[in-house]
Amino acid sequence: MPMLKPIALLTFALTMWAAEGVAEEPALDSGNSAKTRTEMTIRKTVQEVRLGFQVSSRDGHALLDARPEQFSVFQDGQKITNVTGFYADHDLPLRVLLMIDASDSMTKGFASEREAAIDFLQRIVRPRMDESAVVIFSTQMEMGSSKESGEQKLQRISVLRSSGLTALYDAICRVGEALPTHDPEYPPARRLLVLLSDGNDTYSMHSLKDAIAAAQRAELVVYAIAAHKPSEYRSGDANLTKLAEATGGRVLFLKKYDQSEKVFAEIEEEIRAQYTVTFRTSGDVCGFHRLEIRPEDGSLKIRARAGFYGDCR
Repeated sequence: MPMLKPIALLTFALTMWAAEGVAEEPALDSGNSAKTRTEMTIRKTVQEVRLGFQVSSRDGHALLDARPEQFSVFQDGQKITNVTGFYADHDLPLRVLLMIDASDSMTKGFASEREAAIDFLQRIVRPRMDESAVVIFSTQMEMGSSKESGEQKLQRISVLRSSGLTALYDAICRVGEALPTHDPEYPPARRLLVLLSDGNDTYSMHSLKDAIAAAQRAELVVYAIAAHKPSEYRSGDANLTKLAEATGGRVLFLKKYDQSEKVFAEIEEEIRAQYTVTFRTSGDVCGFHRLEIRPEDGSLKIRARAGFYGDCR
């Protein structure tokens, strides 16, 4: 297997950074004494959390004119009072990561899935604004580069053949490790992981919990596409649902592959109609913290990341 290269994708959805303030070092005592005063260092860690979320009305349509007073943010069940910003992210660049399950379990209809994936990249990625990369996995994983041309990506997808077992959780963990948590060189963007898989894992060393944590740390919003009718429950659906809901995404069901354009259009509509709220948190924020956005209007529906990981340094 060739050496894997990190994907040059940008940060979106949940961005954290810490700023430390250190007191100035005291001057030496006056006089002939070489004795110095006791050095005192005061450190205070403050993290600003950036959380992207999607709002829809009762009928499922995206809400395009939301206002900050319509929502409250809660961390670990406590209402956040020091909100620092609220704004629409309708036109932020997209960083799209397309993950394709190429295991034996995807043999049925695999050619149609391949066509759906090609159609998706052609539809959603805007030239000179958005970036995309393709990850193909089964027993092992092959991660492409965002520097590949559109033709190169499509060529890699077009020659896929299903084989091997399914290491879904391992693939997501490796993707998460390859993505930087925050890159100040670039402006904000939305990270989107579109997963074409049946949700079954037969080979991973990692667990579903590990995969969810990796996606949350990497600030990936997961949209999983299951190729069957919603009424036909299958064993992997629960895994896809947990992964999507924990990252602020959802599972979409593709009854027929010729309906792929409609499914991907739904994803695009949601991504282009999202909002961001930022707030500062202080004190001991090491580890995972639950986040929740509650609308004042109970008819509105919110989808957002389930939490964030605080800096433990």
